[in-house]
Amino acid sequence: FDFYMPNSIQSDAYKTEYGNRQGLTVQRDKISKGDRVLIIDDLVATGGTLSSAISLVKMLGGDVVECACVVELKMFIDPSVESGLPSRTKLFQDMEHTDVPIWGLISEDVLTNEAKLPDGYVDDGEEH
Repeated sequence: FDFYMPNSIQSDAYKTEYGNRQGLTVQRDKISKGDRVLIIDDLVATGGTLSSAISLVKMLGGDVVECACVVELKMFIDPSVESGLPSRTKLFQDMEHTDVPIWGLISEDVLTNEAKLPDGYVDDGEEH
């Protein structure tokens, strides 16, 4: 491995919806056996980054109690085989991470809602 930090450990390479990644790195003394860890990420889609982070914590003896994400793309949770989309559920099963709950603050259904202003709306420039 090509470590980026001294005294560190690196997860295996992983895939995301954007392509392949080298793996995550953490210093060995940052997580101790028995530590309860919350992983926070900005966006979860295929689960590649989260699964890599979970693996790192487990490699160091920690216990991931939950993964919290600002945005969750639910279309990747368990898509049909016909869709061709990667399945986060299958990835977590394959990596034995099904014991770790994931929650998202916002899902794509909120992000795709179109805001509509009433007919005749004029912005008066004031905060309301």
